[in-house]
Amino acid sequence: MKGKSGKQLGVGDLIPFAIGNCVGAGIFVYMGLGVKYTGRSLPLALVLANVVMLFAYAYNTLMAGTFALSGGKYAQGAVLQPPVIAGVYAIMNLIKSLAIAGYAISVVNYASYVFPGITPYTKLIAIGIQTLFFALTFKGTKLMSKINIIMVGILMVALCIFIAVGLPQVDFSSLSLTRPDSFSGGVMGFLSAIAVMGFACEGSTIIVSYASETKKPTRTIPIAILISTAIIAVIYFLMSLVAVGVLPIEEIAGQSLAVVAKEIFSYPVFAIFIICGACFAIATSLFGLIASLKYPILSTVEDGWLPEVVGSKTKDGYPWFIMLVMYIVAVVPIITDMSLNQIASYLQIPFMILCILNNVLFLQIPKKYPEAWKKSFFHMPMPCLYIVIGLSLLCDALVAFALFSTIEAGDQIIIVVMVLVIFAYSYFRYKSGKVTMKSLEEARRQALDEIQETSQEG
Repeated sequence: MKGKSGKQLGVGDLIPFAIGNCVGAGIFVYMGLGVKYTGRSLPLALVLANVVMLFAYAYNTLMAGTFALSGGKYAQGAVLQPPVIAGVYAIMNLIKSLAIAGYAISVVNYASYVFPGITPYTKLIAIGIQTLFFALTFKGTKLMSKINIIMVGILMVALCIFIAVGLPQVDFSSLSLTRPDSFSGGVMGFLSAIAVMGFACEGSTIIVSYASETKKPTRTIPIAILISTAIIAVIYFLMSLVAVGVLPIEEIAGQSLAVVAKEIFSYPVFAIFIICGACFAIATSLFGLIASLKYPILSTVEDGWLPEVVGSKTKDGYPWFIMLVMYIVAVVPIITDMSLNQIASYLQIPFMILCILNNVLFLQIPKKYPEAWKKSFFHMPMPCLYIVIGLSLLCDALVAFALFSTIEAGDQIIIVVMVLVIFAYSYFRYKSGKVTMKSLEEARRQALDEIQETSQEG
């Protein structure tokens, strides 16, 4: 296989990448919303959210255990998806820009606990933060990548301190699942908490992109994903015990972790936790999202899914038009006062629909590539695979339905129309002959070569 001598990464190397990508803004941004939905049963909801999201994105992990694809998720899509679905997935990358707004607002909300005078200027400062991070990408990502590594390290220390200091202060007698403030929102509230916290639990499958640098990737990557998911579940479980076990539930429902942190820490430690924990966590996710989205969208333009003008670049190769579109999409939720729940719904529901399609499409893999499937880390009888895919579809549907039920009718209509328009646009754009599929076909050819090599190994 190409570059085999350069394969250095093992399970122990990949786990920090997966955990670092997953543990970040989501847990700080959405935990209060989860408490609002289900009260003190949030720890259970968070554990189940990790399991649900693992199944929801089952095709990513199954593909990683079957093929060593250097192109990561893009190569997986090239193998799995028919052209129209690939186009839908490509265009939906623009929707991910909505998450930027949620992160920017949350940075300001957390910072306001230390600097209360900024509260009246939340919108203005949030837009300013977005502008700053977009400007930083103009100068390149090398410097920010180094800063990002340092911030992630500080973040993990802050989380450990939160757990270590908070656990001794937890009133464990208040955490009984039979209490009225557990499952406070009933069955639908519990499912909604799982769905919204799922946004904080996805991300461990990012390591499929490291296949070309990993030793025995079809074994190493799946093991790292499974172990990472378990570790993340433990971290979130312990954090949520502190979140719901220190204060009365009505004081933390719908609030940020800052409320709990203020209770368990002295003020100097609290201020450090807010800046180095919460703000750093959200900032790392914010920068990572902005920096990573431009490349998939640029490939979308190169393939012809979007007009050529969208791919306009400066003399230095900076894709200014794409970044401008992302910036505008990210500013709209701030100006229109979109709630975190709305942002999560606009992000998660369309992608859960795509997950349903991709999980179903994986069923063709054992028939199309029988030799590779026989050697797969996840090789199993077809009835068992049908059960796994069935569970994945159930998880996808659960997340989409639970989020859909928590938003207003107007938002429900907008999401339905948005999904239909994207599918229709992708279909007619493909039929128009304007789609060249240049980068997708290149990825598919490379992926098929790698699949053939995978099948011949052993």
